[in-house]
Amino acid sequence: MEEIIKQLENIYGPGKGLHVFNTIMPGILADFHKMLESAPNGKEVFEEYRLEDGKASVILKGKRSSKPQISIKLNP
Repeated sequence: MEEIIKQLENIYGPGKGLHVFNTIMPGILADFHKMLESAPNGKEVFEEYRLEDGKASVILKGKRSSKPQISIKLNP
């Protein structure tokens, strides 16, 4: 998560990037978690969330299992 915050700070500036992270990411992660939980066991789930201002998108990928693994990528 620290890497995502650093990338957001590079896009939005110091302080503002952390604000964007704290405001936007909880909703994105909650939505993706719902998608992952509703997927069949073993199925990979992929979703791209574009930020409203168009400056970046958050890409999440995960596989439903007893120990789900999720990767997060930010595309400026």
